[in-house]
Amino acid sequence: MKLKHYFILLVMGISLLAGVALFATFSFSGQSIYSPPLQGGAGVGSAGGSAGGSGFLFYVTEVVVVVLLFYLWYFYRKTIRPYDTLIGGIELVKDLDLTTRLAPSGQHETDIIVRTFNDLLGRLRSEHLRLEEQYTFLNLLIEASPMGVIQCDLDGNMTSMNPAAHEMLSPSIEEAIHELPLGQSTTVRIPGEPQLFRISHLSFPDRGYQHPFFLIESLTSEIRLAEKAAYERVIRMIAHEVNNSVAGIISLIENGKLKIDNEASANERLTALSSFVSRFADVVKIPQPQLQLCDLSEEVEACRPFLENLCLSANVRIDFLLTEEAIPVRLDSVLFQQVLINIVKNAVESIKPMREGVITIKASKPSAPIPQQGGAGGGSLVIADNGNGIPPSVAQHLFTPFFSTKPQGQGLGLLLIRDILTAHQCTFSLLTDPDDHLTRFTIHFPKTK
Repeated sequence: MKLKHYFILLVMGISLLAGVALFATFSFSGQSIYSPPLQGGAGVGSAGGSAGGSGFLFYVTEVVVVVLLFYLWYFYRKTIRPYDTLIGGIELVKDLDLTTRLAPSGQHETDIIVRTFNDLLGRLRSEHLRLEEQYTFLNLLIEASPMGVIQCDLDGNMTSMNPAAHEMLSPSIEEAIHELPLGQSTTVRIPGEPQLFRISHLSFPDRGYQHPFFLIESLTSEIRLAEKAAYERVIRMIAHEVNNSVAGIISLIENGKLKIDNEASANERLTALSSFVSRFADVVKIPQPQLQLCDLSEEVEACRPFLENLCLSANVRIDFLLTEEAIPVRLDSVLFQQVLINIVKNAVESIKPMREGVITIKASKPSAPIPQQGGAGGGSLVIADNGNGIPPSVAQHLFTPFFSTKPQGQGLGLLLIRDILTAHQCTFSLLTDPDDHLTRFTIHFPKTK
């Protein structure tokens, strides 16, 4: 029950008490007036005295009632109305209405509380606005961040993620997230793709609890630049020393200053050695692509004679599934043909000699949005073969410099393909499907402007 209700009950009680007093006064007065007179005239004097006493009691009762009512009105203004004002202010805070202010009540003590309360509301509103602005800024920052951010509840279940995390998320990353302890970091390489990610499991305090979240950072470009800088320096140094030595030996042989039993064989061997080193040097001499708007199907068709000749010598059938409708892409024709020939060459080498090999090249427009591109893209090219396939343990190391499963391989083919496609801003993958056992090299071209 509120204080105001107690005040109403008090007023009703005083009014009831005043009514009882008035009733008693009138009852006493009536009994004195209508009582029979006494002998010897004494009754008249007694009746007059009683009437005077009852009249005096009546006026005293009226004065007391008026004083009590005035005091109650004064008590209401001093206590109950300021109390209601403060209760209203508390209701405003409860409803988060921080813009309304309490009006002064006219009472000095209450107005001090009202001014303090209004000042507190002003500070709360300023702090509330500051937190809202900060929260909005952080949300915008997270949404625009190139790093993936995944928020979880206290049980570790994912509750929200930003667009970057949506694009980065894959079965390999999800598996690493579930196994990563709080406060630890790990790196994940996507099988069949030249992508490397660092995942950190962190937490932030919120209302007394540590809420976990994950940061996913792409290390692909940084690692690629570091690898490129390292192997370019080594290759240049080796090529310089070997070529100088080979050129000097060939000069001595040709001038007759160095006697060798079989000069032709020696020259052939030295030339092969120089060619071997030159292949490494070619990796670091890839020119910047001169991008032009082309039709993807026409570019594949232009390379068709080379690819058919490559497959014919290995007794492998090659099928072309090209569209009559133009697929506009931006590419460097010379570098693209080099990529296509290297991919088909690897596919041919993966097919066993005694097996009927089939390679299929399919060009198509994308039918769904492509991750990491934020749009429909400019087209896709898939080169599929029924070769030996790629084991999961090998898929982890594809596109790594100088990694090869071939006995005489140098690991330059996929490295060359990776650098050229990256320069074209393409996304690509090389995986063996566990269902149909076909190995597919998939290339997604960026959207043309």
